Amino acid sequence: ESFPENRIAKNGQFYRGTLRSGQKIEVDGSIVILGDINPGAQIVAGGNVVVLGCLKGTVHAGYPEDNSAFVAALMMEPMQIQIGSYIARSPDQNRQELLAKLAFVENDSIFIETITRSLISEISIS
Repeated sequence: ESFPENRIAKNGQFYRGTLRSGQKIEVDGSIVILGDINPGAQIVAGGNVVVLGCLKGTVHAGYPEDNSAFVAALMMEPMQIQIGSYIARSPDQNRQELLAKLAFVENDSIFIETITRSLISEISIS
């Protein structure tokens, strides 16, 4: 499934700071967050969500039903992740992986994979 070309036309927002429990950000387009998303904090975006920090809260990208959206985070440990109409919980990780991750929908499931050059080119081509 490819990203629609009008994705570029969607506006993007930039937020600097940490979201604490009980805080919520809602945007129509995509958002880049420079900071952490703590447990109990929530992000809802019509487009993509990129977290330059640790994602431990709840995120819904592609709100309400854009399954081509993605979520990227330097540390991916969300309580719950939703992309379009698909929902997943983060697998329990016994050690913190210091690898940036990308979550996306493919074959009716949300996949979370380490960000690599090949994954980025795979996703931008497909």
